[in-house]
Amino acid sequence: MGHYFPCLLFCWGGIWIVGFGKVLEDLVLFPMWTVAAVLAVFILNLGVVSFRLSQLLHYFHIKVPFSVALKASLQGHFASLFLVSLFGQVAGRHVVLRHFGTPPVFIASLTAIERIILFCVSGVLCHLGAFWLLDKGEITKLVGDISLTQITFVATIGFLASIWFGQSKFERKLLAGIRSKEIISQYLKVAIVTLFAQMLVLMAFVLGGLGLDADIGLVNLLAAAAITSFAASLPISVNGWGVREVAAIFAFGHVGVPSSSALAISILVGLCSTAVVLFAWPFALKSEPRKLEIPQVTKFHANQLSIEKKATWGLVTACAIFIFFQMHIPLHGGVINLNLADPFALLGLAAVATHSIYTGQMPRWWVPKFNTALLAVSALLFLAFLNGLQIIGVTQWALAGRVFGWLILLGYLCVGLLTASYLGKIGVFRFIESMIATAVVIVIFHAVMRWLAFSGWLDPNGITRNFEGFSGNRNAFAFQLLTCSALLLAYIQSSDRKGKVILLGLFSIHRSTFLASIHGVLLAGVVLTGSRAGMLTGALLLGFSSITAYADRRLLLQSLFFSIIFWAIFAWLLPWLNQIFAERTYLNFGVQSVFSNEVSNIERWETIRHGFKMWQGSPWFGAGLGVFIEMSPQWFKQAIVIHSTPVWILAEFGIFGASILIATMAWIVFALARAGFAESSHRAVSMLLLVFVIFGLVHEIFYQRIFWMVLGLCLALPFRPYRTAQA
Repeated sequence: MGHYFPCLLFCWGGIWIVGFGKVLEDLVLFPMWTVAAVLAVFILNLGVVSFRLSQLLHYFHIKVPFSVALKASLQGHFASLFLVSLFGQVAGRHVVLRHFGTPPVFIASLTAIERIILFCVSGVLCHLGAFWLLDKGEITKLVGDISLTQITFVATIGFLASIWFGQSKFERKLLAGIRSKEIISQYLKVAIVTLFAQMLVLMAFVLGGLGLDADIGLVNLLAAAAITSFAASLPISVNGWGVREVAAIFAFGHVGVPSSSALAISILVGLCSTAVVLFAWPFALKSEPRKLEIPQVTKFHANQLSIEKKATWGLVTACAIFIFFQMHIPLHGGVINLNLADPFALLGLAAVATHSIYTGQMPRWWVPKFNTALLAVSALLFLAFLNGLQIIGVTQWALAGRVFGWLILLGYLCVGLLTASYLGKIGVFRFIESMIATAVVIVIFHAVMRWLAFSGWLDPNGITRNFEGFSGNRNAFAFQLLTCSALLLAYIQSSDRKGKVILLGLFSIHRSTFLASIHGVLLAGVVLTGSRAGMLTGALLLGFSSITAYADRRLLLQSLFFSIIFWAIFAWLLPWLNQIFAERTYLNFGVQSVFSNEVSNIERWETIRHGFKMWQGSPWFGAGLGVFIEMSPQWFKQAIVIHSTPVWILAEFGIFGASILIATMAWIVFALARAGFAESSHRAVSMLLLVFVIFGLVHEIFYQRIFWMVLGLCLALPFRPYRTAQA
């Protein structure tokens, strides 16, 4: 849903540049045999992906006839024509598979597995195509810009560190099963089927090229098709529209195909794939004989709880780890920003929404009427968008980034709900440990990388100027680290701090000392970012947790000691030794980020001043969503947001909107005061709100994903088990 506008923007942007008339002329040039052949390819592709679905269901002991898998696949594709593909796949497939007792969270996890395998297979084909078409330097720069190698390495180490830190019995059993030869063999078979399905898609592009008499060679067409197909498969669009067209202009342009012809090929492929789904969809509406449903449901009940837990563990663990990774994918004419956890959050939202629709159970929170508050905020954002629409029209930042971006944030809230419902308290602890372990690994990794760059062993041009992790902004990274710090302080009282931790199999330290050391790394990371708001907020957080006795004061002192040691080693000691012994160092580059200069300070306060001025012009209902950033180039050299969450709310939502948001936060605080702070989740919420309010005074952090994910984790109450088999 949230990607309709960028899809149309990319698609129509390409048509506008090339010329609508020229694209239409090329579309008319396709002979009937090309259209028929492409349609036949997608009919075959539908059968292949349906077979893949039936095989995956079979691997999880859900044996359904191929006709059922075909109907589920059709319903998923049909829903994806109107919704974001991930959301549509879950909602559509559930229409059919619910009769076989499959819970929404399992369908969401199954869709995630399919997408991961598709990403790997199409990614390999894309790399082969890129190596054939592009210069090696271009490929190296592209991979470097995305930081894909670093992301893969750090995410893997973060996951392994989390498992080493304290895996549960359930995880040990699950991971042992994943490593079995049978499971590996099964997923290899799925990968082979996926490869065949992708080759069919590539064939559709090739047929389109041949239909326009593109005399450029079969291999060149395949290479361009591989790049285009990979871009279209990314979960950032509706059925690939928009991204596929932009990628087609780029890829086919490298083999000499005119932009208008490349667009025509892409549009033909999109229209034919859509036509196949629309014409075949009525078949999905036919009901299966009742005799097929009853025995399958009976067999499934014994394994249902295990499947739900496995599915939830996969989704929430991916969110806990990937929440720290922001990718910037350069495309022709723009850059797409994608958080790697967003697809999993969307799947979580789809699972919870589908569960609520078919069971009548609304999400449960220990804060009363929290669903009503979320509904009020949703309505507020929509009304503010309509308000801004009168002044600036439809903008990507307002519609896709804020209105539909709110759905992504709701997805992160749902991740916490799924964790509490299917994994319980142990699952919540493991979720938090995974987050903290990944954050610590990122801090250490970037400290080492920046020191190596300072030492002259790495090119500093390939490393960001500020210490910002993979978030793309040092203030955002500081906020992420502070959120992890708040969780550690809140839940450490409930964790087992006795015993020892074995480090690298060589020596052991007390668990309490180990926890203090990793907390020290988080605090040192905040300092290394150079974020003054982060450091001030961190100091207030430590003071608050000490005064309220949320954390052991001895542990806080130990944390400060370890943070000073870690900071001193990387920011002072190692650079000092390098200057003494190394032949070459980059003195203008260091591990420690420099503090913002006066120009940055002036810009920040100017945004706040203009924000107040905008609010004074429309005090009650605000200027409207997206108005400030659209008008900001008049006052600044580029589009910029207001560097203060309260001022942004006043400027674009007015007193009316600010009252709703303040009332929502006040209601949470009231519920906290009434419930007390004996529970770890209650302490975590109080510290999280403190960090949010203090940090938000000088930065716009309302849309920080990690805040909403942790809030959902701490507020969630388990919903009742899902049972559709008897329906």
